[in-house]
Amino acid sequence: METLKPQERTPSEASEDSAWVWMWGLPAICGSAALAGRLAWEETALTWKSGPQMLGFSLAHGIGAILFFFPLLLVVWVVVVAAQTLRYLIKRRATAKQVWAMLALAVSVLAFMELPYGFWQRLFVNRLIGGSHAGEFMYYAAVEGDLGTVRALVSRGVSVDSTSREGKTGLHAAAATGQMKILRYLVSRGANLNALDRFGDSPLEVAASRGQNEAEQFLTDRGAKRIRGDDTQRQRAVEEIVREDIQRMR
Repeated sequence: METLKPQERTPSEASEDSAWVWMWGLPAICGSAALAGRLAWEETALTWKSGPQMLGFSLAHGIGAILFFFPLLLVVWVVVVAAQTLRYLIKRRATAKQVWAMLALAVSVLAFMELPYGFWQRLFVNRLIGGSHAGEFMYYAAVEGDLGTVRALVSRGVSVDSTSREGKTGLHAAAATGQMKILRYLVSRGANLNALDRFGDSPLEVAASRGQNEAEQFLTDRGAKRIRGDDTQRQRAVEEIVREDIQRMR
């Protein structure tokens, strides 16, 4: 049986395809790549220097907010191009090589943007532990339930009782958000069940006040105490943290 070959398109058809692919796809890819590069910078160099980041926050509150439009445009472009390419395959019509190349590049950019924050933290964990923000990284990884990053930090020598700026340990974070895998891991590594944050609260107090019943029961079963700071201590902690924030911004 003779194998059917893809039908060749006329020069005018190929030109039309090439024109709309480039006019729509190239700006979408470039804009998305610029956003991906900015976020990667925040997730790596800026994070190493200043600690955990609210990714895209500063960008979204300036002229750079326009960059967030490009990934949406790119997703639509990919769907349209993929649908047309599939139609061409069904009709056994050839697809221009530049279309395949741009489609592959677009998918790569979108996939790059989907890499989680924890991926970069685990990849460059040695950079994280070398600065003054190790406790912050531990705390935020625990909040997110990112056991991989928590394990990586602990395995590189970061204490399970390291604290954030508010004096909260990973146990506080996991208790507040009900991250049971993190709780179990940190307790198994000897985390202090009754560590107090700057407000005077223990992990059990945090779990109970946030309505995290499973975390509360877990800590209670292991002998944790429910300790809550008084109003004076809480007010002092708030004032100190605000003062520190002001000093950091100067």
